[in-house]
Amino acid sequence: MFELPNEIVVLIAAGIGFLVTNGLKALFPGVDISGVSAKVTAAAVTAVVALANWGLSFIPIEYRDPVAAAFALIVAILSAYGIHYSLKAQRKA
Repeated sequence: MFELPNEIVVLIAAGIGFLVTNGLKALFPGVDISGVSAKVTAAAVTAVVALANWGLSFIPIEYRDPVAAAFALIVAILSAYGIHYSLKAQRKA
């Protein structure tokens, strides 16, 4: 079975965690939502990753290597951007 790489799962988890936490803070200002946001984030990440992996299961075997290469390229580009951003931030400090 073909699945999302762990790096992309972590990226999805970070993005959803950011969106859910800030969304709940906007809806309920002044309320401690740390426990609720963690539960909602875990459920949303699980649903999104399961749905993505389900969709990837329909990829024919002959296309799995190019899709894996595309995921590797996406991870490499995002990693390079993250390293560049981190180094740029450190130079300013």
